[in-house]
Amino acid sequence: MIILKHALANAHRYSKADFKAVAAKVFAEDPESRKNAKKIIPEIKNVVADVNKMTKEEITAKLEEIAPELLHRKKKDENKELPPLEGAENGKVRLRLPPEPNGYLHIGHALSFWLNYLYAKRYEGKLIMKLEDTNPTGEKKEYYDAILRDTKWIGIKWNELFILSEKMNEIEKAAEDLINFEKAYVCKCPEEKVRDRRMKLEADPCRTHNKQENRRLWREMFAGNKYTLRWKGDPAAKNSVMRDPTLYRVINKEHPHTKINHIAYPTYDLASAFTDGLLGITHVLRSEEFLMRAELHKAIIESLGMTAPNYVHFGRFDMEGSPTSKRFIKELIINGEVEGWDDPRLATIMALKRKGIVPKTFEDLAKTTGTRGGRRMISNKLLHGFNKKNIDPIAKRIFVITEPVELELKGEEMIVEMRSHPIQELGTREVSLGKRVFIEKDDYKESLLRLKGAYNIEIKGKTAHYAGSELIRPIVQWLSDPIDGILWRPGTVMKTKVSVDNKKPEPITEQDKDIGKNQVLVERGSFKEGEIVQMERIGFARIDSVKPLRLIYISN
Repeated sequence: MIILKHALANAHRYSKADFKAVAAKVFAEDPESRKNAKKIIPEIKNVVADVNKMTKEEITAKLEEIAPELLHRKKKDENKELPPLEGAENGKVRLRLPPEPNGYLHIGHALSFWLNYLYAKRYEGKLIMKLEDTNPTGEKKEYYDAILRDTKWIGIKWNELFILSEKMNEIEKAAEDLINFEKAYVCKCPEEKVRDRRMKLEADPCRTHNKQENRRLWREMFAGNKYTLRWKGDPAAKNSVMRDPTLYRVINKEHPHTKINHIAYPTYDLASAFTDGLLGITHVLRSEEFLMRAELHKAIIESLGMTAPNYVHFGRFDMEGSPTSKRFIKELIINGEVEGWDDPRLATIMALKRKGIVPKTFEDLAKTTGTRGGRRMISNKLLHGFNKKNIDPIAKRIFVITEPVELELKGEEMIVEMRSHPIQELGTREVSLGKRVFIEKDDYKESLLRLKGAYNIEIKGKTAHYAGSELIRPIVQWLSDPIDGILWRPGTVMKTKVSVDNKKPEPITEQDKDIGKNQVLVERGSFKEGEIVQMERIGFARIDSVKPLRLIYISN
């Protein structure tokens, strides 16, 4: 597989694979193979010849299947920088991260945050963490804490923390200004009537209220009267957002952060737009689902005498096999289909962290996806392709046996010292070889093979006999004094490749949902929770817990 992926990558980049270039890559990735160069070199030549017979489409498809990180490398080199921001001046750019603390962050937030952070660094500007928490029914303290924690973990550093609920007086004053400027009016109509008129493009009779009447009704809202403050737009506008949207509504509830019952609370449109103007935000980077709201937000900001930012809308990020909708995730948790918000089958940041995705991977994905439009699905191949590149240099190698066969060993007992990484200087490890040895079921047959780092054996029945030290193949992992562990290979939680908010994902079978939590034998070592290792010939894993030892499979 190593030879094939480098041959494909070389052919994809230069139209034809070059034997010397491929051989150099193979020996760099697997230095031990140099010891058997006489046997490996003809194999490289054969693979290169086979690849050079393939069409460009076949090469691309195969590379996407086995090593997508190599396929996307060329694109990344050609687009090292994101496109410039319109009107951006060095040192004057102000951007914001605007999560609402009513749930946990997911991969879409991570990529959006990284785009903002990259632009802030590029223009030596300021990045503001702007918690948009003006709906007291959904916000919880645990979400505030989790948002700040997860944002720091993915590598984002903000310059200022701004919490909207702490600025309620300023937002109320802005609403009163809009009333006085005759840009907003108080509506007493029932919600269903308002909805019906907006659909029919009809003006609401409350639009005729004068300023004095609106001010009186505004005060009554804070006494608990269930009116709404609405933007005075165009009832017949093509953009439905501009048809007199609600700016303030009555929610008679204490706010979880301020511990004050404000009685009337601003909607997202007023609170977000006004505070963008108040903070002097120069550029708003957000997904296309907010595209139609830009007209309203700009109108609100300019009506209050402030400068509206430039709006940049990019395609929404979804993740293959996992919903990002809070509603769907909550349902999975309630039904017991996942362990919680950090279940490694989900797309939340805490779940991806638990699955072994590292912060640098989010940065790489953000640079690759950029700010282009159109809904985008992050495939598992792309995600793990970038992640593998980031974890391979730091992952110590260990032996893990998934289906053990126990053999009596007729050979020297010894302590085998092996490198913890074939290339990086991550130290060495000692593995004990004793009177018994466990090998994989797939490697068990009456033949000669080599115990990696030790010597050759000949298997006869359930006995392994010493068979010399000359390097032969196959070379297999083995264990004599293992510890028990659990290897969890998380499956997926939905059939549809793209998560959607307006349609519930199609359920999947139990087999697809969880590939398995299986007993395995693990090499003895000093493991730390959260450590990423490579199980030789199996793949990468993250240490989920030490006692009991549980590993979560990441990728091959």
